[in-house]
Amino acid sequence: MVMITVKCRYCGSDNITKGGKTKKGKQRYICNNKECKHRTFIYEYDYKAYDPYIRDRVFFAAVNGNGILSTARTLGIAKNTVSSILRGTEEKLWFVNVGYLEKNKDTEIDIVRADEVEMDEMWSYVGNKKQECWLWWAIDHNTGEPLAFCFGTREHKYLDELLELLKPFSIKTVYADGNYAYKSRISDSEVVVGKRNTQTIERLHLSLRTWCSRLVRKGIRFSKDLHMHKIVLALVINFWFFNNVFWL
Repeated sequence: MVMITVKCRYCGSDNITKGGKTKKGKQRYICNNKECKHRTFIYEYDYKAYDPYIRDRVFFAAVNGNGILSTARTLGIAKNTVSSILRGTEEKLWFVNVGYLEKNKDTEIDIVRADEVEMDEMWSYVGNKKQECWLWWAIDHNTGEPLAFCFGTREHKYLDELLELLKPFSIKTVYADGNYAYKSRISDSEVVVGKRNTQTIERLHLSLRTWCSRLVRKGIRFSKDLHMHKIVLALVINFWFFNNVFWL
């Protein structure tokens, strides 16, 4: 006879007791670790989507460019389950780089200094080429670290939304392209127009299109749903740039 030590699938604790059986006769276990967020679990699940590790794999597939259908086929779960898991992350996504603020903030002040930033916008289409979604974002010119982003069209009001998100940063100079929105919303003394000083953010556009297949201009993995498009793109930025890995 072989004895198998059962550990909690969520926290890894071996302080486990039996907690009855399911309707299908599977043994249910209770985790006695007070710090564990989950109380009960099953050692082997009939449906893979119930396995807590599946959620992690869905997130890693999304931030590495896999679409919903390919993720569902690979993991052996329904495509609606994949969509549901991704939609459930919306409230945990950052649109401002909170890690950057906490790393650089002085305990006596509420504003983090980021003297020079680069701002730009990047388009992608959803469903068809007539429906465009624009990503407005800003990065630290000296470090290349993204600071904040928002989604919308190319209307100037979305630059106002980005500037509102950037209020916690002390910005003195903005480097941008020839989009008239920057000069109309930012004073001439603060904005410098020209591609020469926006090469870093332009390079990050290429990285985003590489990591997120929904942004590829010539391909079949474009988004069909605008809401899901924004969630996945925000998830990619949170993982690769903001280090916000809330699912781990």
